[in-house]
Amino acid sequence: MSSASRRTRAACALRLAAVLTLAPGGAVAQQIAVPFLASATRPSALEFEGAECDVDPSGRAMTCRFQQLFLTPSPVAPDTCLATTNGYDRRFEKQGADWVSREGPDGACGVVDVATLKDGGGVRWTLELRKIVTRRDASPQCRAADEPLETLSWQNIRRELPCKFIQPGALRP
Repeated sequence: MSSASRRTRAACALRLAAVLTLAPGGAVAQQIAVPFLASATRPSALEFEGAECDVDPSGRAMTCRFQQLFLTPSPVAPDTCLATTNGYDRRFEKQGADWVSREGPDGACGVVDVATLKDGGGVRWTLELRKIVTRRDASPQCRAADEPLETLSWQNIRRELPCKFIQPGALRP
């Protein structure tokens, strides 16, 4: 690894550490970075995300702004991948050592979307995503089993690319 790469990694590691700031009223608020996540469930997926989170002064809730990056092969140039980004916010509540977010129920099946962030220390975060059907008797399609757990992890984030070139796809805030 070159010295420039080491310096860049060191600078990134410093930025990714939790930062303390003053909230309104003089209370201490905390910012947490979840720097990189990739699918552990689907190790060949070229989908990545990370987040910056603001922990409220009570330390019991936080709001995270996630950024996603998707690389997909171009349908017109097989040696080219399209880079698409997306951003979304999610609110988490502290439950034991984990941060848990629940959204829903939504739709006829009453699907509840549950996200659990687990802090392994430093940059070692894991995000578990699951969808739970709460009204299985609402229609025949609601009787299907819950979707399998999707795990995004800080491990194995380096992926082989199926393309030689990359170009912008869709950019979403």
